[in-house]
Amino acid sequence: MSSPSQSTRLTNELGRAARLKHELAAFATKGQLKEAYEWHQQMAFSLSKPVSEREEESVLDWFLFEWMDDSGGSAIEHFLEAHPDLSDEDQNILIEWEDSFNGIFEIRSLGKNSLRLRELETGDLFPVNTVSDLNESPFKRGQFIATRLLPLGERFIFASHQLILPDKKAALEMLEIQRALDEIGSPEAIEQGQQEQCMAFCELFGCEELTVSPEDLNSTLERLQKYMFFERRDKETGETLAEKFQTKLGVELQLLDMPELPGQTFGASDVTILCDEFDGIVVLPDYNRFKRVFESDRLSSDVPEWRELVWNYIKNPDIPTVAFERVAEQYPERIEKVFRSLLGDKKFSIEHLYAVVLHYKQPVEGLDHLDDDRRLWDLFNGNSSPAPARAASSAKAKSKAAGKTPAKKKTASAKSRKTAKKTASSKTGAKAAKATGGRGAGKSAKSKAGAKTKAKSSGKARKGAAAKKR
Repeated sequence: MSSPSQSTRLTNELGRAARLKHELAAFATKGQLKEAYEWHQQMAFSLSKPVSEREEESVLDWFLFEWMDDSGGSAIEHFLEAHPDLSDEDQNILIEWEDSFNGIFEIRSLGKNSLRLRELETGDLFPVNTVSDLNESPFKRGQFIATRLLPLGERFIFASHQLILPDKKAALEMLEIQRALDEIGSPEAIEQGQQEQCMAFCELFGCEELTVSPEDLNSTLERLQKYMFFERRDKETGETLAEKFQTKLGVELQLLDMPELPGQTFGASDVTILCDEFDGIVVLPDYNRFKRVFESDRLSSDVPEWRELVWNYIKNPDIPTVAFERVAEQYPERIEKVFRSLLGDKKFSIEHLYAVVLHYKQPVEGLDHLDDDRRLWDLFNGNSSPAPARAASSAKAKSKAAGKTPAKKKTASAKSRKTAKKTASSKTGAKAAKATGGRGAGKSAKSKAGAKTKAKSSGKARKGAAAKKR
């Protein structure tokens, strides 16, 4: 039996956790992540229409604890970065929540404010505490529930809602559905899906690049979507993806209207839909004009306002770096000439293309000077010895638009758990991200893949270097 002091401490911890969950949800749905959340909400229900408020809650639950942006940042990481003044206790709780667990459980025992759950697949036991009186809940010993658990010290709490399943048979069926969804959302399945997307695109349109007007973009993507899901058949099984979906999950696939894409296409004269073997299908505004910048010897007359266009491609986080990869493969010398003029740096080399793009597209607080990113990129590539970092300017105090501030008290074990989780669960299905290391290096698939891997990995190195510098 717990002492009064232990009971008070538990009550305080549960209250703190409830407050943090509320603030995290508000941050995602009404704050800085609102646009990303609403886009994924629309995409989630483009496959099947929501039939209950519970399904909408499930999307929020997924977004808060499983969603990642193009650079691998979670909703919790974004929240921590936006709230650097949180107490150590609050930060540690949120970091623990990066290891949330979504599963099917049997209720083994039940008290006034506590349950003991057995995970159906592994048999592991989980002690769960609640603020609410469970005597007034519909829970009973021996029931099966589907829910997500959040660690809280040595205990667990419910992330949000709990779905009570009618019997063990229904629980086992739900477990199979979860396994199927995990398989669909695995990195291997996502990579294969991107390859299938590109193949379908080329089959339907007969090319790897298709330029359309901004007004025709959505209808073109909807045509591709219809072809991929309902018309294109697997050569071995003869099934469409919609038929496979229904066979595997027992749900009829329904496609809603394609949601509006992010505002990167607004004001563009045309939009190019491009197929890339690593990034899948990407949308690039004014891409033909962008390419002309690197084709022309008379920039001012052939491409008026070329500087503004290239800077937009460099800085806009919604425009993937594959655009620079393509032109670097074809015009490596022109890349250097254009960037030397753009940056006012006569010594710019294509080897630093990634460093420049990442510096502006994914700014990190503490790496305020482009030279810092260049030196770090050289060190990361093994091209030079460490150089003394330039003293931080007073402007460092001014947070950059997308600055990354590492959370305090983030332990090594927490970092390793997060790394493992990120490797195992990129479940967005509509995203990819990432440009060319050496002169002509992008011409081979191996070197291009290596450059992409380095670019992604350098994100953590940049944050770490900035933290040391501070």
